Amino acid sequence: MGFYEEKLIPIIKEVCRVIEETPHMQDILKGTMSLERFRFQIKQNYQYLMDYTRCWAVGFSKCTCFDEMQQWYQIMKNTMEGTVMMNRTFWAEQIGVSLEEMDAVIEAPGKRSYTSFQLMCAEQGRLAECMMALFPCNILYRFFGEDLLPKCTLPKDNMYYQWLEFYTSEEYVAKTDNEIGMVNKLCAHTTEREHARLL
Repeated sequence: MGFYEEKLIPIIKEVCRVIEETPHMQDILKGTMSLERFRFQIKQNYQYLMDYTRCWAVGFSKCTCFDEMQQWYQIMKNTMEGTVMMNRTFWAEQIGVSLEEMDAVIEAPGKRSYTSFQLMCAEQGRLAECMMALFPCNILYRFFGEDLLPKCTLPKDNMYYQWLEFYTSEEYVAKTDNEIGMVNKLCAHTTEREHARLL
């Protein structure tokens, strides 16, 4: 058992429970979210993910050996080629938004605040702090998908079903498994005080 299993899973499960019960997530689960609201979410997520990828790139510059660089590069590559492009191409088409409109979106204050925190951790911390600031975003969405998709009664071609399904795909699960391995490696052999800071 590593840091992820011992320290993070209880926190992640509690956070997911609270978020999954929000009207926002329940509207996705039931397919009752307005298209305009979902469109806003996708456009905001796209801009956030662009900055999120930049944060991973800052972390990449702090890798100290080939193995770290190889693993970290895979995360950065998967984020750009998988999640960013999924929003830029598939979801832009699904919600009827041009790429010009996607690129012109200004991040909302909440998104900007979250990104600023992640960037600060990436720039000021070691690789472990960078990982701990960036990892929750990806793993939370995997939990959302795994928790909510079995409860979703929408048709499989429904966009809200497809949104949840993406986070349970083989590629996405493999991506988060790689990140779990990095969390356990980077957070191993740390003191309780360091644990508290990382958490």
